[in-house]
Amino acid sequence: MGEAQARRLAPEERKALLIGAAEETFATRGYTQAGLAEVAALAGVSKTLLYHYFPDGRPELYREVMDRLVDEVVDTVRAAVLSPTSSERRLATLAASLVGYFTEHPDAYRLLVLEPWGSGDPSVVAQAMAVRARLSGEVNALLAATGQPLPVTMAGGAAALGALLHICELAMGGQVTDDQAVEIAQRFLTAGLKALDLL
Repeated sequence: MGEAQARRLAPEERKALLIGAAEETFATRGYTQAGLAEVAALAGVSKTLLYHYFPDGRPELYREVMDRLVDEVVDTVRAAVLSPTSSERRLATLAASLVGYFTEHPDAYRLLVLEPWGSGDPSVVAQAMAVRARLSGEVNALLAATGQPLPVTMAGGAAALGALLHICELAMGGQVTDDQAVEIAQRFLTAGLKALDLL
């Protein structure tokens, strides 16, 4: 063990190391097949220490991974949403950002969008719903300026996010190129949101 590995890590550094190991393990094995012993071994700690940081075990660790990943996605799309340009241009930039992020990080898509629903754990499913709500909130921020009633804005944002996620899947699966995905998303979302007076 080298000097860098031998030094004691601060609790936050240790926690970040465990979350990183968990992300890698969940991405490789999936939620139901990933064992905490694998996460601990990858992080170079005992399973007991892992439980010290994450007493609720696998569900808690997975939720932490989801939190970290959704923060990255939100950081990626927020710049598009807040850019000082037309709503249509911001929508195109948001689509490009989301498609680009998930095609570059397919494991993030799997861990945030696909895996949680098959986990069988209510807290993980609830976290997946919170992830979608948070991403929809970013889309809603783009749509809020239209002054439409909140239910219309929320439904439009949720529908737009759902379409964007499915288009990301097509791009990740190689069924369309990233450029095609962005163009399809822009045209589809622009038409739909205009029909709701949200653009």
